[in-house]
Amino acid sequence: MKRLVPVATAVVVLAACGGSSTEGRGEPATEPPSEVVLRVVSQGGFAAESSQAGQLPQVSVFGDGRVIMLGPTTLEFPGPALPNFQEFRLTDDALGRIIDDARDAGLLDDPPPDYGDVGITDQSTTTVTVQVDGRARRVDVYALDFTDGVTTEQRDNRERLTRLIQRTGDPDALRGDIIPGSTRRYEPTAVAVIIRPSDSTEGAERAWLLDDLASVGDPYERLAGATCKVFDRGELAAVLEAARPARDSDRWESAGATYSLEFRLLLPDQRGCEELA
Repeated sequence: MKRLVPVATAVVVLAACGGSSTEGRGEPATEPPSEVVLRVVSQGGFAAESSQAGQLPQVSVFGDGRVIMLGPTTLEFPGPALPNFQEFRLTDDALGRIIDDARDAGLLDDPPPDYGDVGITDQSTTTVTVQVDGRARRVDVYALDFTDGVTTEQRDNRERLTRLIQRTGDPDALRGDIIPGSTRRYEPTAVAVIIRPSDSTEGAERAWLLDDLASVGDPYERLAGATCKVFDRGELAAVLEAARPARDSDRWESAGATYSLEFRLLLPDQRGCEELA
């Protein structure tokens, strides 16, 4: 479907693959622990391209019932350099209901639902990818919250998808399905840092105490002139300690040069910079 303007995509991934069948409704999910069951990411619209380089998943649900989502944020600007990721664990029955909800929203249908085209610009796109028993499905919905100019069926399809996303991303709606004592701050095993040279004079200046930023990282294809480096094991603690008090507008000095840094906490299914798209 032709769009009026190019937009970045948001991603919702629903996966129910592996050795178990998902044909039964409400069955406990038995997916691999790090297998993504559902993911929601919002991108596009008015946000500058550079700010979309490492857009964060709003919610990710994994095969072991673990949910990692963005927690409450303040209205301060600029915001913190590290996102407020929280995690908790769902019961097996709740995980099965999420797959049922995806089925009810038509995400497993072939052909997929028709969402229509609202004919407006500067809105975000939602991409929904469903994977069941090794088969992947994907739909792209531009300006999901708008229904002007679409048919009744297309509006219903948009509303069903919206309800699925809202139910899955609402901790209050999931409260009765959360295993007691499982709620905590998400602690990553690795963090990716997107590095861009900067001549900005805004924000505080901070010293980067690890290796020279000019000599680390691989080219980051999504941003010209940027590189990306994954820090784990012994370096992870030092990166997190440096980033926790920082704001996202801060400048980082390394070997006499100044950089802007974007910190991405890698989720259990993510291994490197190429997976941030």
